[in-house]
Amino acid sequence: MQEKTTVMSPVSLSHGADGRSFEGGHGPAHAGGGHWRDKPASTPNGSRGRRVLIALGVVLAVLVIAYGGGVVLFGNVCYPNTVIADTDVSLMTRDTAISRVRSSAEGYRLTVEGDGFTWTFDPESASEVIDVEAAVDRTIGANDPFEWPVRLVEALSNTDFNDAVESSADGGEEVSLDQIDLPQGFDRDAFLADLDAALDAFNETRTGTFDAAGAYDADAGKFTLEKARSNQRLDKEAIEVAALRAISTLSKNVTLDEGSFVPLAGGASESELRAAIDQANSLIGTDVDLKMGGSVVATLDGATFVQWMTFDESLKPTLSTEPLAQWVRDLAETKLDTIGCQRTYARPDGKVVTVSGGTYGWNSDEQQLVKLLQEAVANKQVGEIDIPTLQNAAVWTAKGEKDWGAYCDIDLTEQHCRYYDASGNILWESGCVTGNPNEGDATPTGVYILNAKRQNETLIGMDMDKDGEPDYRSPVAYWMPFVGNLIGLHDASWQSASVFTNPTAYLWAGSHGCINLPTDKAGELYNLIQVGDCVVVHN
Repeated sequence: MQEKTTVMSPVSLSHGADGRSFEGGHGPAHAGGGHWRDKPASTPNGSRGRRVLIALGVVLAVLVIAYGGGVVLFGNVCYPNTVIADTDVSLMTRDTAISRVRSSAEGYRLTVEGDGFTWTFDPESASEVIDVEAAVDRTIGANDPFEWPVRLVEALSNTDFNDAVESSADGGEEVSLDQIDLPQGFDRDAFLADLDAALDAFNETRTGTFDAAGAYDADAGKFTLEKARSNQRLDKEAIEVAALRAISTLSKNVTLDEGSFVPLAGGASESELRAAIDQANSLIGTDVDLKMGGSVVATLDGATFVQWMTFDESLKPTLSTEPLAQWVRDLAETKLDTIGCQRTYARPDGKVVTVSGGTYGWNSDEQQLVKLLQEAVANKQVGEIDIPTLQNAAVWTAKGEKDWGAYCDIDLTEQHCRYYDASGNILWESGCVTGNPNEGDATPTGVYILNAKRQNETLIGMDMDKDGEPDYRSPVAYWMPFVGNLIGLHDASWQSASVFTNPTAYLWAGSHGCINLPTDKAGELYNLIQVGDCVVVHN
């Protein structure tokens, strides 16, 4: 049987309206003789890449245009937040900025103040303190327009961009006076002279040192850091620089702060100063009142110890008791001891008397007082100490005043004696005859103590004529010595009654220095006056 061979025709392709191809035989598609196939895209990767490149090119072109525009813009205007001479010139052109700054500069006035110091500078015109055109040109000239994106970000993040630029220009280093740019018309010397005079006047009352005297607050009764800082001196050079820099930017105020003062103790930290203050306070616990005659005459407390305290190089406080003896000596000399000092008092009859010398008054025991105070310091004693004395007066008063009670007043000019009680009532009086000054026997003036009272004594004179015998032997009924046992009040029966009423009789009938009294009057006084009473002899 002959085999039948069927020859197949080539596959035919037809395209539909949607671009798909139909593949199959000659029969209709719905008869199963073929099927539709999607048309493959022509070069898909190349088309997408072209679109990306086009987009990048557009972006780059925009950036180039924007950058170029920024270069042009910031080559001619100020950055945002730029301040010139205390005037905001953000995004202003040169001419606009010059106009704005010049207008703002008129009426400029600088005030430097803080911690009680105030000083003002009032220029006659703005041109005296700023060259407006140069300032604007300098600012725009420093713009670095090719770096404007970075500079713009800096400017937008800083509320005072111009100041930031200036601060960065000096690298944080100290600026000297001659590095501050000011107009040629500015009289720098006159400005600094006026400012320095005000600073010197302020500093005149401040020690500028960290010491006990400057750190002690008398009102608080202790050392305080605040009191120590109140003695800091203003730093003239730092304030000069700050003031000139303010002028250069037309800033209207320079506020003084801690950095405006010369540091204490070579720049010691606050914690170091406080530690020194605390240690010093631990040394001044003593607070005692010193009393004499029942009255407080001095106080030994922190204010006194300040004189004896020092801080060494490590700020360690040291309290020396060696000056205590000198303090006691000074106290005795100025307030405590009255023997021989000049005193002025008004006698009850109105006569004002000034007299010095004598033996009556207060005499403190300095050595014993020093010992008592040394113990008080060691024990940080608080309370009262009675001043030990070698001799007492009747009452305590200020040195130079009447410190006696009952006394006998002997007036050499009047040649009259009076005895007063402590209240000033006159109890006795009499005419008298005192020493003869023409014979070198004038009665010495002064405030004395009545040393004794004796009756029926014989007064024996010295051997002035060198004949081996006393110059006189005078029996008296009443003897009341007040200058040792050599000069005193006594009866003088050998004197005529007339001399006791003649105020000039002592010039020819005077004694060897004693106070001659009529016998009856001497007896009356003898019965009134007491040993220890005061006897005042004066002109």
